[in-house]
Amino acid sequence: MSQRVVIVDDELIPRKIAEKALKDHYQIATYDNAKTALEDLPNSKPDILLVDLHMPEMDGYAFLKEIRRLERHDLANIPVVIMTSDEDSGAEIKGFDLGAYDYIRKPLLPDLLLRRVERIIKREQMLKHLEKKADIDVLTGLFNRSACVQQINEYLQMKKDTGLLLMLDLDHFKMVNDRFGHEMGDQVLMEVAKVLQGLVRSDDVLGRIGGDEFIIFYRGFWNEDALKDRCEEICLKVKSCLEHVLGSSVSGQFGISIGVAMAPQQGSDFLSLYQKADEAMYHVKSAGHGGYFVFSEEQEEEEEISNVVSLPEIQKRIEGRDYFPGAYMVDYEDFCSIYHFLKRTGERAQLPVQMVLFTVEESSDADRRGTENRMRNFGGLLSKTIRRGDVVVRCGNKQYMILLVGASAESSHVAIDRVMRQRSLEEQEEYPIRVEINSLIG
Repeated sequence: MSQRVVIVDDELIPRKIAEKALKDHYQIATYDNAKTALEDLPNSKPDILLVDLHMPEMDGYAFLKEIRRLERHDLANIPVVIMTSDEDSGAEIKGFDLGAYDYIRKPLLPDLLLRRVERIIKREQMLKHLEKKADIDVLTGLFNRSACVQQINEYLQMKKDTGLLLMLDLDHFKMVNDRFGHEMGDQVLMEVAKVLQGLVRSDDVLGRIGGDEFIIFYRGFWNEDALKDRCEEICLKVKSCLEHVLGSSVSGQFGISIGVAMAPQQGSDFLSLYQKADEAMYHVKSAGHGGYFVFSEEQEEEEEISNVVSLPEIQKRIEGRDYFPGAYMVDYEDFCSIYHFLKRTGERAQLPVQMVLFTVEESSDADRRGTENRMRNFGGLLSKTIRRGDVVVRCGNKQYMILLVGASAESSHVAIDRVMRQRSLEEQEEYPIRVEINSLIG
């Protein structure tokens, strides 16, 4: 009996009839005064209110007006059923206009009352379930963007209180998808979500607002040391999570960047705080990724005065984005850009470049998950085996393409043989690989 029903009626007999009809099925609280019931609403927190229409001091209409004015969304939207012996349809229309959920006639019939309450509560549970599903990011189980915006705005408008908005962005996440595939990218997002869930309280707001971006809204005041400790804890635990999921050999360049904005100093609504946190995030990213930064008006003014960076600093940042020890793994768009760049410069410098296409051959009804695992493993093999200066891209479900830079047509066979020799006999039998070679530049 987790559902709660509050009965408000100044007459003892109807109140007792309703209580007796419902007490074996629901938790019951009764009031003989509407004002007292309204004042106690934050404590009683009913799932449904049964309210008599005609009462002294505050009647059912006045009660409806007051409850719909409440700032708390959960209380203002409690279903209210009016109990009355009136036959006047105009009275019903007025009640519905004020937000009544339903009417039930007096004298009360216990069986009919029970069925009516059961129907209303079941419908409300179904609506809450649908609302919750609409608020949830399917992949991670966290709140989605719209739910985060609503909850944060409601808190700031209702409480007029302090809080922290953290905008979190995974560093180089695109490279995870490019190298390991989108299934691994999804796995990373789910594991990071679990880590973040362990770093928020029940009344904080945690959500995924798109791609690899998360937000946390911590309610209340945080001093500088507590904020520093929490941001460093987030960075450390997320990095450890990525190392566990991706493997320690490649996880070093992956982490998380955090931009922080404070309420109400830097905004009293979601959008204002989000914009400030985004600017703080940009500061972290432009400094080379990883870590956190708290927005400040002074920093913003300094950056407006001068946004000049030295050549050594720019070169340092660029070199810091060389993620992997092996071949250069890129997505298809970047591969096309590199292709055209090499074609233009290679012809002028007489630099030979060979294109190699690897195609995994297997039956059309092969298990899709097995195919994806084989492709991921073969991509890892290419990255480790092909030279550091060469370029690798995955194209399609069963193909990888390579640009062998500085290799002649003859020497390209050496590189291909080096790859093939690394495959076990079992792998060669389970999924043979067809190889095609073409000279981009002689």
